[in-house]
Amino acid sequence: MKRATSINLTLIGVVGVLAIATWWQVNREVARFEPPLSALDPADIQHVRVACLQCVARRFERLGEHWQMREPYDLPADDAQIARLLSIAASPVRSRRAFGSLDAQKVGLDPALISLDLDQARFDIGTTDAFNGDRYVRVGDTIAMVPDRFSPFLVAAPTSELDRHLVPVARC
Repeated sequence: MKRATSINLTLIGVVGVLAIATWWQVNREVARFEPPLSALDPADIQHVRVACLQCVARRFERLGEHWQMREPYDLPADDAQIARLLSIAASPVRSRRAFGSLDAQKVGLDPALISLDLDQARFDIGTTDAFNGDRYVRVGDTIAMVPDRFSPFLVAAPTSELDRHLVPVARC
C-alpha cells in the first residue's frame, strides 16, 4: 500500500472515531434533559405579556394568524419575533427544584427580573447560574434550570418587535 493511501485511511479512521464520540456526547447530554419547560402549544396561545424590572413592558394579542402589539404601541407585530417569545415555553430543562429549596431573592425571582405570561401560564425568569450559564425560571412551585438562549428576546426594545412591512399585510 502506498504511503499516501495509508495516511488517508488513518485520517478517515480518526474522523470516524471523532464523529462517533461527538454523536455519543450529544445523545448523552440530550438524555439528561428533563421534559420541556411547559407543554403549551404555540398555536393555541392568544395573549403574550412581557414585563421586566429594567425594560418597557410589552403586550401582544393574536388576531387571526398574525400578532398585534397592544402595549406600549397599538401596531402590528412581527410574527417571527413573537414566535421566538413563544418558543421559550418549549425550552429544554436541565434540572428542576422545589421553589423553597433556593433563596428566591438571590436567584432573581423575588421579585422576578423578567416575567413572561403566555395566556394563563406565567414564567418568572431570574438570574443566570454562574457555572453553567443556565437561567433560573420559576413555573408554579418549581424552579427550572434552562439554557439561556432567550434573554435577548425578553429584553428587546418594543420597536424591534414591530412589523417592518412598508405596505400593511392583509390582517384577518
